[in-house]
Amino acid sequence: MVKIMADKEKLSALMDGELVDKALIQELEQDQESRDAWQNYHLIGDVMRGEAPAKPEWNIAESVALALEDEPVHRAIDSRSANVISINDAPKESQPEPQKAKRQLPAWLTQFGQVAVAACVSLVVILGVQQYGGSDPMSPQADQLPVLQTVPFAGSAEPVSLTRESVERSVGEANMQEQRKRVHAMLRDYELQLRINSDASQQDAHLTPDIE
Repeated sequence: MVKIMADKEKLSALMDGELVDKALIQELEQDQESRDAWQNYHLIGDVMRGEAPAKPEWNIAESVALALEDEPVHRAIDSRSANVISINDAPKESQPEPQKAKRQLPAWLTQFGQVAVAACVSLVVILGVQQYGGSDPMSPQADQLPVLQTVPFAGSAEPVSLTRESVERSVGEANMQEQRKRVHAMLRDYELQLRINSDASQQDAHLTPDIE
C-alpha cells in the first residue's frame, strides 16, 4: 500500500515537472497499470482545467468485452430449461367425432328437449289466441271507424247495411283466421322437427355397430 502511494506521488510529481526519474519513466513504458494511472491523471487534470474534450472517446465496448471474458459460465438457465416440455412432446387430447358425441347423449335429454319445444309452441299458441282472440270495442281502431251519415239529403231515413258492429265483427273474424293460419303453421313446423329428429335417431342407431 505504501509503495502504491509512493508511486502515485512520483507520477503526480512527474506530471507537474517537479521530478524527472528515468527509472519511473522506464516503469511506465513496461507496466500497463502505471500507464493507465498516467492516462487517468492527465484526464483528471484536463477536466479540472476545463480542457476535457466535448466527446471523450472511451472504449467502453472493449472494457465490457474484456470483463465478459473473465465472467464464469452460468448454468441456471440450462437447469430451468430441463423442466420445460416441448409442444410436440406434449400429450394431445383427441376430439370425439360428431356422430359419436351425439350417441353419447342420454335418451332422457333428447326427450326433454322435445318436451321443451312442445311447451314453447303451446305457450305461443295461448298468447296468440289471447292477443288476437277478439277486438276491444274501446280500442283506438274502433274509435277511428267512420260514422256513416244515415239521413239522406231528401230528408227521409233509409236503412244502412254497413254498421259499426258489422265492421268490428269482420275485423275480428279476419284476425282469428290469420291467427289460426299462424298456429297451424307452427304446429306443422313442430311435427316436421319431430320427424327429422326421429329419423336421425333411427339412422344413428343403425350406424352404431358399423362405426364401433
